[in-house]
Amino acid sequence: MNVKYGAPVLFISCGVFVLLLNILGSRSNFKEPKPYHGNILKKEVSKRLLNLNNFTYEVSPKCKAVNFIWIITSYAGDISERSALRRAYSSQELDQLGIQRLFLLGKLDENSQRNSLISQAAIEDESKRFQDIVQGNFFEAYRNLTYKHVMGLKWIVENCDDRISYIIKMDDDIVINLYEILNVIKEKNINNSIAGYVLENMKPKREPANKWYVTREEFEPEIYPKFVSGWLYVTTLTVAVKLMENLQYSSKYFWIDDAFVTGILREETDIELVDIREIFTTDFGFLKCCIKNGRKGFKCEFAVGPNGGDTELQIRFQKFSNFCRSRCKAKPIGKSCVLNYKEKSLGEGSAQIRPLNIF
Repeated sequence: MNVKYGAPVLFISCGVFVLLLNILGSRSNFKEPKPYHGNILKKEVSKRLLNLNNFTYEVSPKCKAVNFIWIITSYAGDISERSALRRAYSSQELDQLGIQRLFLLGKLDENSQRNSLISQAAIEDESKRFQDIVQGNFFEAYRNLTYKHVMGLKWIVENCDDRISYIIKMDDDIVINLYEILNVIKEKNINNSIAGYVLENMKPKREPANKWYVTREEFEPEIYPKFVSGWLYVTTLTVAVKLMENLQYSSKYFWIDDAFVTGILREETDIELVDIREIFTTDFGFLKCCIKNGRKGFKCEFAVGPNGGDTELQIRFQKFSNFCRSRCKAKPIGKSCVLNYKEKSLGEGSAQIRPLNIF
């Protein structure tokens, strides 16, 4: 989740076809998800977004004929993380890799626009320049992130055809090794499933003074269904369709987006979870350590982690990841890093679904 209101809690460019094959292999190397043959796409999807009956897209680009859609939740009033991701992984490189990247935004209210250098006109100019923004007509707010998350899946189901195989969902303040994520997709059986950092036995916070206080009216059970962290997960078009079809029969809204989408909503279907926590770190210090050790020819076991408020870390980590793809030896970096911070589980604690930095 991505929080711009308050401090954070914890918390590919080659044009040569032969080189591209060396990077990823041909598309046939990926385990193609089984097609979904239910009522799918476009006209079959409700125009409602959860309990928003007047939902519309303020900005909506065209869906490309690619294999992957990469959706990233982002705060409309801050372009820094979007800029860093665009510089780290250029649109030309993504085209070669068969990826379309989309940033998911809400609208800024009048107060937010007055207190920000970003205006709606600026967002529309940004969209025209990069063609990578999907914006809904709901306002940016801490408790509106579920609208943003669901909007991304809804947009894919409505606008893309079945040439889309995989969906990568991420928050914009998360640093990733995109090349390794693609390798994970090749290696794992992500067919009727969602792959990410699986959290289970998580309990809602019931103390009213807590920032993540959840009332029994909002969520009555004492334990959330198993779900994956919204930092990053990978799924398929088939799964997105199932989730959106299920959503049509309920207007119930729950503001903790990853628990709702990959937990509550998923549990009502036959969608499974695949745990890939081994590629996650909760401390950005390990990512910096990986960059340092990468110069010595050591490969990093981590592919996902927070940026720790350093937006440029994504650019440095991409350069390291690109350098290390074929040159580095496998060695557990985490055990050789000396850090003041002790690595923790994403779900450590209780109802804090994961380290949050939402707007």
